[in-house]
Amino acid sequence: MSRVVLGAYLADSVAESGNGTHTATHSIENWVNIKALQLLTHHTSAVLAAVVLFWFVGFIVQHLLHDGLLKRCVLVVDEFVLLCLFVYFAYELFIFL
Repeated sequence: MSRVVLGAYLADSVAESGNGTHTATHSIENWVNIKALQLLTHHTSAVLAAVVLFWFVGFIVQHLLHDGLLKRCVLVVDEFVLLCLFVYFAYELFIFL
């Protein structure tokens, strides 16, 4: 028996009341933080979508605009906004956890 399963078994055993009824529920919420998993999957999908969209914008700009100041400015702004999104998502995730 693993330590996690043994610890949960012992915690459930201690949670029994004196009249023999079991007060602990056997649900997944006791084992896993569902809100943290939802936030993690939301942030993962948002980061992946942002990376794909900003890569696509960069690809289009590199192929459609001629070399010049406007092309460099658009690419710098594109990378800056992507970096800001990464920082925001990381901040929100760390604040939650």
